Amino acid sequence: MPDADLYRYVYVNADGTARELHASERQYLETEFQGGDGAMPYVKDTYEERNGWGELNGYLKRSELPEGIPIAEAPAENPNRPMNREDTIAWLRAKGVEVVENADGSYTTLAKPRR
Repeated sequence: MPDADLYRYVYVNADGTARELHASERQYLETEFQGGDGAMPYVKDTYEERNGWGELNGYLKRSELPEGIPIAEAPAENPNRPMNREDTIAWLRAKGVEVVENADGSYTTLAKPRR
């Protein structure tokens, strides 16, 4: 793909590899948000920057990607599909968050004390 056709952002995976963006991710990055909107996409300033979970993954300007890191093709399926209740609970638990499922169908997350 000629440089002129390259999208200005890539996605850095948790393992440090990079990939092109799915069309839905491009649309998300191009959406206009009001300042302070929690749904606004976060773009890392540097390749090494980690997210709130301590992971390397996130959007990054292509120009900030270190030389030599190959960029895989965009995924065919939307990598950010909406999660249902069960998916969300499983995702939170995988991150180490304690989740209590309530009798009324809601759930509560409990913060773990910092060490």
